[in-house]
Amino acid sequence: MNRAQALAEFARFGKQKDEAISIIVSTTSDEQSPAYTLTLATLLDVLTRCLTGEIALDDLELWANVIESRTDIDHSAVEGAIYALSNSEQMGELDKSKVAKLIELLAS
Repeated sequence: MNRAQALAEFARFGKQKDEAISIIVSTTSDEQSPAYTLTLATLLDVLTRCLTGEIALDDLELWANVIESRTDIDHSAVEGAIYALSNSEQMGELDKSKVAKLIELLAS
């Protein structure tokens, strides 16, 4: 798995997420532009999987924090949602009802 594939695997919350994290932290990026773009469809998939219990709320919040802090992942298309997920001190504690509301807002 190369760096771009690792970023995609992490952003999709894929089954090889842990391996992807190892690759991401052990390599550096010389690129000026993002290597991965987080889409609305991918975000909705991750949120839905959280709602069904496949992804823990704490893991979702950590994931959003990492996405928000990375310059090699373009999350501009879903920036507001990532901000809401990663800033519980301003948005209130994350729970499944907020995830469901976010899905509803993003899907409409």
